[in-house]
Amino acid sequence: MKFYLSVFAGISLFFIHGSSYGADAAKGKVLHDNSCLTKCHSSRVDGESNDLYKRPNSLDSLAKLTAQVNFCNQQVLDSEWWPEDEADVVAYLNNQFYKFK
Repeated sequence: MKFYLSVFAGISLFFIHGSSYGADAAKGKVLHDNSCLTKCHSSRVDGESNDLYKRPNSLDSLAKLTAQVNFCNQQVLDSEWWPEDEADVVAYLNNQFYKFK
C-alpha cells in the first residue's frame, strides 16, 4: 500500500509542479548520473548503463516514467530527492531517451 501511495503522490506532485515548476533536465542528468547510474544501473547491465532505457519492453508513457523515477527514489535509491528533483530526472530521461509528449 505504501508503494502505491508514494507512486500516486509522486505522479500528483509531478503534474502539479509541471505547470508552475520548469523542470531542469541538466540538473536531472547530474542527479541521474550521481544516483541512478552509480547506485544501481551500472550493476544491472553488461556494457552501457543507459541501455536499460533502450529495451524494447521499456516504459511507454510519461506517467509510467514518472512513477518509475518515484519508485526508484523512494524504494531503491533512498536518495531523498524532493519532488522537484524527481521532475528534473524525469525531464532528463524523457528528453534523452523516451521523447514522450
